[in-house]
Amino acid sequence: MISIIQKHKIHPTLVSRLRRYCSKILNYLKIEDKNLTIILLNNLDISALNKKYFNKDKPTNVIAFPFEDSDNLGEIYISVETAIAEASEWEVSLFFEICYLVIHAVLHLLGYDHLASEKDEEIMENKEIEIVQNLNLNIWRKPTL
Repeated sequence: MISIIQKHKIHPTLVSRLRRYCSKILNYLKIEDKNLTIILLNNLDISALNKKYFNKDKPTNVIAFPFEDSDNLGEIYISVETAIAEASEWEVSLFFEICYLVIHAVLHLLGYDHLASEKDEEIMENKEIEIVQNLNLNIWRKPTL
């Protein structure tokens, strides 16, 4: 089951589309019978989490916390304010940016770590691209020039 908690409200249509998209991601990765919780926050709330758990006193786009039990994959915290800014920077819709952040966070929950090394960063980025391409979702982020 996918739960979406809105501490920072987004359009209801976006929420239902996000829930369907998350199901596609989990199905593609063959993750069955696991609960996933996505919490949509503002920058202030995600900054507090970032400071508490990572000693970084600033907002970030996404934080993922894995669960140790067999029923739950984990929790994903997304700053909607940061996602809006990044969507503008990358020239994509807010929906696409949040979807990309979910892909990124789910991979973290599965043990991928782009911060460990350049090789791990490349492995994780290739997996993100694979998911987008195989789900036929044209959401890959492109930098503006």
